[in-house]
Amino acid sequence: MKAWATGSTDADDTDDDGNTATPAPKPAPPFPGAKYFGAGKSNAHVLTLGKQLVKKGYGAHYKVGPSKDWGDADRKNVAAFQRAHKQLAGDADGIPGPLTWKLLFS
Repeated sequence: MKAWATGSTDADDTDDDGNTATPAPKPAPPFPGAKYFGAGKSNAHVLTLGKQLVKKGYGAHYKVGPSKDWGDADRKNVAAFQRAHKQLAGDADGIPGPLTWKLLFS
């Protein structure tokens, strides 16, 4: 009997061939452009960036948490992320570029 009919579920998530089913990773959102980040900026991209920084362990400078409003905490958190990644360390200015965005969302 089907699991949906009985209310039970399989103990493991396998397909018909016995392979473990794993969901596809969520693709990174496209980099919106540097013009959306920096002093005085307020938009959904800043919030998305902040949430991902927290998710990756780079939210130490937020007192409350990320928001739509760019602040010094965003710059410091991005710079910390950049310094922690060899390919970004030489340009740890705290403003995300395409490579910072790609690595942050990978």
